[in-house]
Amino acid sequence: MSILELSKEIDKLAKIINEKNKELETLQKNYDSKLHTINKYIESISPSTTGTVPEEQLINAISKPIECPHCHQKLWDNQEKSTFLLIPKQKIDTKFDTTVAVRDEQPQQLTTSTTSNKQKKKTNIVCSYCKMTGHTRAKCRKRLNTPV
Repeated sequence: MSILELSKEIDKLAKIINEKNKELETLQKNYDSKLHTINKYIESISPSTTGTVPEEQLINAISKPIECPHCHQKLWDNQEKSTFLLIPKQKIDTKFDTTVAVRDEQPQQLTTSTTSNKQKKKTNIVCSYCKMTGHTRAKCRKRLNTPV
């Protein structure tokens, strides 16, 4: 391969990377505009409720199947396609978190008192690096700078 051919190939790759970056920017702008529209709609429905929904609470709410209280028909299940759309009652936080929440899944034990004690201890642990609760410095994603 000559230097000229190599230069042309690098130029092609650079153009492809620029196109992908532009696509990513447009997708992010579309997502932000849709999220802004949803937040406006939520504010118009219930202007008295202000605040944001914590990420963990939102994930828990979306992952649970929802049934009608009268007929017990399944209205929403995250694992299946549904004809309904979930709209949160409160405004969703528009900040993008570069760190990913760590989930330590432990097997369920027969006694609930020991699991609740473990959860209390885990929530009281404060990271000495980022000052957030729930993990130690050894497991801090900001310090390690690696996604899960």
